Amino acid sequence: MPASSRPVLSLIVTPALLAGCASIPRSQTPLAAIAGLDCEALAQEQALSERSRDAAQHARSNAWKAVLPIAVGVRYASARSAQSEAEQRLQAIRASRDAHRCADAPAQSVDLGAEV
Repeated sequence: MPASSRPVLSLIVTPALLAGCASIPRSQTPLAAIAGLDCEALAQEQALSERSRDAAQHARSNAWKAVLPIAVGVRYASARSAQSEAEQRLQAIRASRDAHRCADAPAQSVDLGAEV
């Protein structure tokens, strides 16, 4: 590849790679802090984590739509990581809700401000 085309290629690849990483919303609450939350906060965290998991699953299934093959791999890996993180959070939230004997959380709609 000629040296003169490298800057152009990096201008095309960089935004695609960043878009794959930044499009999946994630909770700001540390996983270690979940056990200390009250029932209302746990219900909110559960809704956030379920939305994150769903967004990650959607991103994984749509990773092939990226224009550049390398972006597909980055987006797929990012989505898989976000999905795994959301599943871990949901397990911790459910365990904490059980320990607090919280009522089942009603289905909530949470807008995380990100589009996948």
